[in-house]
Amino acid sequence: MTGLDTNVLVRYLAQDDEAQLRAVLTLLLKKGATFFVPDLVLIETDWVLSTIYQWSAQEIAEAFGRLLTVHNLIFEDESRIRGALRAIRQGADLSDELIVDRCREMGCKTVATFDKGITKRHPGFAVTPK
Repeated sequence: MTGLDTNVLVRYLAQDDEAQLRAVLTLLLKKGATFFVPDLVLIETDWVLSTIYQWSAQEIAEAFGRLLTVHNLIFEDESRIRGALRAIRQGADLSDELIVDRCREMGCKTVATFDKGITKRHPGFAVTPK
């Protein structure tokens, strides 16, 4: 298995550099090869696509949804990504949702945050320090 970095995922999704896109496609189409996509790469890719390319949250959610259908891509936790994508489609932030979900998985009783969006989306679990 080969891990993928953010710039590889961005080239694949944005298709803005023909030579690098060809290289990425050649890599991903290697017979029998599998590729690992860490959550951090998805978070960075989300940031790059929204900030540099000015993609909307919906466009990013659709693109990431398509990534989940690529047969040789392995994710840290596909169900966590699917849940975060559902939340994005409802106006949430990918990194926020992954943080909250990971904290729950690790057995946290709460997550402390000053982010009002998180506390609104996860009342009782996301708490503001006082």
